[in-house]
Amino acid sequence: MTFLTTDRLVLRPHAIADEALYRAFWGADVPPMKGVRSIAPLEPELAFARLLRFIGHWSVFGFGPFVVEERATGRIVGEVGFAHMRRGNGADFDTVPEAMWKIDAAFTGTGVATEAVTAAVRWFDGRGISQRTVCMIDPLNSPSLAIAARFGFRPFRDTAFRDTPVRLLERISVV
Repeated sequence: MTFLTTDRLVLRPHAIADEALYRAFWGADVPPMKGVRSIAPLEPELAFARLLRFIGHWSVFGFGPFVVEERATGRIVGEVGFAHMRRGNGADFDTVPEAMWKIDAAFTGTGVATEAVTAAVRWFDGRGISQRTVCMIDPLNSPSLAIAARFGFRPFRDTAFRDTPVRLLERISVV
C-alpha cells in the first residue's frame, strides 16, 4: 500500500476500515462560500459508495485519490489525488486523470491543502502515469482556483456540470 508522509499528514489509499471516519468527514456540515456549490455533506449511503469507488479505483488503475489523515490525531481531514471520473465533459477532459482535493474547512488557511496536494502531485508525476491532468472547479471557488494555479493548472473551458457552472483546467507536467 502506498503511504505518503508530510510534516503534518499521512496520505494513503482508502480502506474499508475508514468507513466511520470517512462518513464523518463527508457528513460534516460545511459552511458555504458565497455562491459556491458544495458536494458536502453526503448522506451515509453516498459516502459509502464514494469510499468503495475509490478503493476500486486503486485496484483497477493503480492510482487514485488518497485519504488525508492528520498525523497528530489520525482523523480524516481531506481527500486528494487523481482519478478517472468520466464526467461527460468531452474527450479532452474525460480521457485523462482528474485532480481532486477537498480539505476539512477547519484547516482553511493553514497550508494543509497545499501540503497534501504537493505530496499527491509529486507522487503522481513521479510514476509517469499521465503527462496531462485536468480538474473541474466552481469558478467562484477562489481557494480551489488558487491551489490549481499554484500547481500549474490553467483554464481551458467554462461549461456546466449538473446544471452548475464549472471551469475546466489542465496541467501539463514537465516530468
